[in-house]
Amino acid sequence: MRRTLTSLAILAAIAAPALADDSRIVKSVSLSDLQRILTEDGYTINSTGDDGAVSIRATDTAGTGLIFNVIGTACDVEGTDGCLGINMQVRYDADGQETLERINDTNLMWAATSAWYSAGGVDGETPTVGLTRYVILDGGMTERNIKDNLLNLLAIAPQAADYIWQVGEWAPGGAAEEEVFYDDEEW
Repeated sequence: MRRTLTSLAILAAIAAPALADDSRIVKSVSLSDLQRILTEDGYTINSTGDDGAVSIRATDTAGTGLIFNVIGTACDVEGTDGCLGINMQVRYDADGQETLERINDTNLMWAATSAWYSAGGVDGETPTVGLTRYVILDGGMTERNIKDNLLNLLAIAPQAADYIWQVGEWAPGGAAEEEVFYDDEEW
């Protein structure tokens, strides 16, 4: 009996990440919560604390290969523990080929994210184009929904970047270029 219980305990410890409770309701997050959520879905954590106490820079090594940031917001608000929001971001160094018109178009074409431009960037020196997905946890959200929001951002970011810099299917004369309508009659 003791051997069976020990075997079951070892099996449970090994299988725990695969058995993550994605249905758990989250009303706030801490750094350790975000680390656990990211590692459960196989992301590689590169660093923490670069964008505040509750922030992580990670890589989607199994998927898009993108480096992204997950930043806790509205942290330690009176009467709460942790952060009440999560700002998920993919950032690109701007190279002068992007236009504000294409960045604005990106907001219309991929409404699940917000595209933005910062002349000084996050470091105050490097022009940056970013795509953000902001999640508000007030009232609660399942962990699966948090993970799905990140998946959506990581799926949209490469498409939006291709559009902003006019490469891939969005290159001049490409197939996708013909699908975009800005004529007033289309509205």
